[in-house]
Amino acid sequence: MPMRCVAGHQPNLYPYGGFFAKAASVDHFVIADMTQYVKREYHNRNRVKLPGGRAHWLGIPVKTAGRLTQRLNEVLIEPGASWRRTHMRTLETSYGKCAHFERYYPPLRELLARDWERLADFSGAVILRAMELLGIATPVSFASALGCEGKASELIVAICRKTGGESYLHGMHARDYVDFALLEREGIKSFIQDWTAVEYPQPWGPFIPNLSFLDILFNCGPDSLSVIMRGNVLRAAPAAAPSEAAR
Repeated sequence: MPMRCVAGHQPNLYPYGGFFAKAASVDHFVIADMTQYVKREYHNRNRVKLPGGRAHWLGIPVKTAGRLTQRLNEVLIEPGASWRRTHMRTLETSYGKCAHFERYYPPLRELLARDWERLADFSGAVILRAMELLGIATPVSFASALGCEGKASELIVAICRKTGGESYLHGMHARDYVDFALLEREGIKSFIQDWTAVEYPQPWGPFIPNLSFLDILFNCGPDSLSVIMRGNVLRAAPAAAPSEAAR
């Protein structure tokens, strides 16, 4: 991708490896914190591996009553909830004996030790800390700070305009909702990321793919980014049909 390429993604909680592969593949990464919160998605939860060998959801309780259309940067964490203590205890129990736990856990535990009011503030802080630990130097902006608005394809155009992007790297499901003809008319070239988790040393039984990046970091340490990038494939998006591009 010789031209300036950007990408965006919602601030998921403890994202999986493909999230960081996307961030490492572009010239500017945007955290889309002003998109709509969706219950039972990865916005406030993600999976880690327990000593028994099964995947387990780590979640943050948030306020949703009467707030079904709230944006991610508006989501409030339930006050008084013991989620931070639960997360620390679960991570220490599940990964305390992993080879790289002692090196990488303290800077993450420092974030968990703070009191957080908004979900996106915590998730955003974790993402930035994770990129630092993984060695990803891509500049990061928050969509709300950039003043980006719109949904789906219109939001992508806004992100590119605000960051000087000439091309955009989409996730593999973009084919389901992105108007590639619109982006083409706006002079934005599209690429698709196809990411597949590659197997790495993982305790507690058979390998489970697509867990939180925490599983990769504690097990692979300094090799984490290379492990993540081994499953990363970028392709040019199919060109829009002439009739679509002309609309």
